[in-house]
Amino acid sequence: MSAATIINAVTLQFSRFAPLAVFIFGVPGNIFNILIFTRPNLIKNPCSTYFICASFANFGDLFFGLVLRSLSDGFGVDPASYNVTLCRFRYFFLHSSLALSSWFNILAGIDRFCISSRNAHRRQLSNLKYSRYISAITTFVGWAIYSHVLALFTIEQLKTGPYCYALTGPYRVFYDFFYFATFSFTPPIIMIILGLATYHNVHQTRSHVAPIVTNNANTGQLKRRDRQLLKMACIQFICTVILTLPIAIQKLYATFTQNVVKGATQVAIENFITILLRVFVYINASTSFYM
Repeated sequence: MSAATIINAVTLQFSRFAPLAVFIFGVPGNIFNILIFTRPNLIKNPCSTYFICASFANFGDLFFGLVLRSLSDGFGVDPASYNVTLCRFRYFFLHSSLALSSWFNILAGIDRFCISSRNAHRRQLSNLKYSRYISAITTFVGWAIYSHVLALFTIEQLKTGPYCYALTGPYRVFYDFFYFATFSFTPPIIMIILGLATYHNVHQTRSHVAPIVTNNANTGQLKRRDRQLLKMACIQFICTVILTLPIAIQKLYATFTQNVVKGATQVAIENFITILLRVFVYINASTSFYM
């Protein structure tokens, strides 16, 4: 038995069982996230609004991405490759949800950056009214910039069978870079910058502001809650960068080597790595509650 055959067999089993485990943990995790952040003592915090929106976006990742991708890669069943309407709606909701999930986490990070600032005006930007308006606008913009998928995705007949993706030609090149920019490259870079800036704010505050003793327990509780949400946002940043940036690197590699002749073993290895990195993306949409 050749190495390529063994790798392909491992890839097939991985495609069948790994997504199932992610789904089992991911759906309840996002439900619990929503239940927690809608509690009376948290729902009025602006950061909670972004975490709730990110959890709803994660459902789109899991149902339109993980489930259908598992059926396709693991069992050879891909309804989106036989119905052009399902093809278009699947990628519209999947890719917009992936992007929105990352951008809502970025907004949570911006909110934590503002509230950790020594600048009073900047701290005032962290408020519930703004967070709700910004969440609604972000959702609308996310759907709007991906709306072309509903008209320009199609089913292409390949040697391996029908395949749903962007129209071949200039649009496919544009879409690959567009998706790369809005999801798998730009958000992780922004998260790294925001994380460093927020760390700088916290470090400045600790260095220049002495602890304030107060008899108001509620004020202390609010400060503790803000610190907890700050830590959560930073952990989410770290995990998102680790789990989504590799797919951007893989995408660049695939683009620049698409005309390179490769052996069967190399193709099998690259196929396994691609599927593994896709699972990483869905893990990112499943683990925020546990983190």
